[in-house]
Amino acid sequence: MICTNALCILNIFVMSDISNQLIFLGAYMLIAPQSLPSKKKRRRQRRRPGYIPRIALNSPSMSAWARLFASGSDRALITFTTLDYPSFNYLALRFEVLYNKYTPWSANGKIKIKPNNADYRRPRSLDSRGCLGLVLAHLRTKGSLTLLGMLFGCIASITNLYIRFGRRLLLHVLYNIEGSKIKLPDQLDVELFKTVIQEKYPLLTDCWFVLDGLKMPLQQPGDPDVQRVFYNGWTHYTYVSNVFVFTPDGLIISCALNFPGCVHDSLVADYGNVYEKLKDHVDRFGGKGVGDSAFTSSRCPFIIKSARTLDNPTDYETALNEDATSLRQTAEWGMRAFQGSFPRLKEDIVYEENGERYLLLSSAVLLYNFRARYVGFNQIRSVFLPQLELGTADQQLEVLRN
Repeated sequence: MICTNALCILNIFVMSDISNQLIFLGAYMLIAPQSLPSKKKRRRQRRRPGYIPRIALNSPSMSAWARLFASGSDRALITFTTLDYPSFNYLALRFEVLYNKYTPWSANGKIKIKPNNADYRRPRSLDSRGCLGLVLAHLRTKGSLTLLGMLFGCIASITNLYIRFGRRLLLHVLYNIEGSKIKLPDQLDVELFKTVIQEKYPLLTDCWFVLDGLKMPLQQPGDPDVQRVFYNGWTHYTYVSNVFVFTPDGLIISCALNFPGCVHDSLVADYGNVYEKLKDHVDRFGGKGVGDSAFTSSRCPFIIKSARTLDNPTDYETALNEDATSLRQTAEWGMRAFQGSFPRLKEDIVYEENGERYLLLSSAVLLYNFRARYVGFNQIRSVFLPQLELGTADQQLEVLRN
């Protein structure tokens, strides 16, 4: 094809007069670079096919995220970030203070206080609301960060940098909000939980919490010895083991996070001090909880095991076992709400040894509590305490502000 084109060009050039030859040469020089790029140029353009350069992206102010946020649609914002506008803006005000105070640009890769001469670099790609939205959207989505960055108008390296930076700022903000903290309830709440559970399950007269374990898939480590620690022989995959304790208001009141997948749920609760915290609280306020057969009831008699196989049970024992099994379903609702709110936790978590995995899980738990309290859409709360779902986020956040 190239030889044929060359012969045609030579024939035209020879048969033309001098003026036509000059015109033809000028036109060919303009057309040739576009029609037949050099091999070097083609290699440069095709380099790193998984990378989308800045020239191919919209600016952050004209990105899909900017369009979504400017729409004012609660439905769209909840779908993309799990938060509505009142709760998002409440976090954004506190997030902005830290965002303007710290910077991720440092020699050792850690965040640091922004120097006074803040104009030593070009302006940031994202404002504080964009960075907060990026962190929330990262938990809310699955897959490549390159595609997520396209929604915010950022290249992949900047997207990854701001996710790590924003996650630390969000964790600091959530730690200082009363409604998102992981804490055991006071006596009034314990009595309320006992009452609402007994209304649905009359034989469970003193129960106020449920607990269960959750294994999250982990990227397989390259070192066989390390992989053996996280490998679960029952499911034949590598996991991170966690234990969560839920109450009828839909909140996580205690948890143990980021344990190797080979550790049994009961040991996770033991090493994570879940048993100890619950025992101290039960000694103060009384009550019991329901868990599956993985948890110990010999050292923790306040835990009622569900779905037990009983020898010659009485009618009362059979009915009690059925009620306990039904109540334990509450923990499954909580696990579904937790993983359903943050699909990022359903895919393989990246294996690393710098503490990033624990930060990811901690921020997800605190954000879950914040969302359950101030946004709603929580199945546990709607079943046991539907009156809490009637209040709007504006009203609840106003109480929190005051």
